[in-house]
Amino acid sequence: MKQPKLGNMVLDKKGTKRMRAKATKTNKVKITINIDLENLESLKAIAVKSGASYQKLLNQILKEGLSKKTSSETRLDRLEKEMEKLRKKIAA
Repeated sequence: MKQPKLGNMVLDKKGTKRMRAKATKTNKVKITINIDLENLESLKAIAVKSGASYQKLLNQILKEGLSKKTSSETRLDRLEKEMEKLRKKIAA
């Protein structure tokens, strides 16, 4: 592929402003994360089958996971319950 000449390049200031304005309206933030290679490959494979980008798919998975209103105990809650059981056993 031929490299374009820098002299032939034109900066589209109006187009750039439009793109930036559109990006700020989406409430999306660019981040960098570390993810296991197997997970990324699986995510990309699912994305190809669904026709969506893997970033959109990852966002959807995160949204679904975070919206679950299950009453998950924290580790501290479990430890406190265990401590209470042990206190009752010792007192008996």
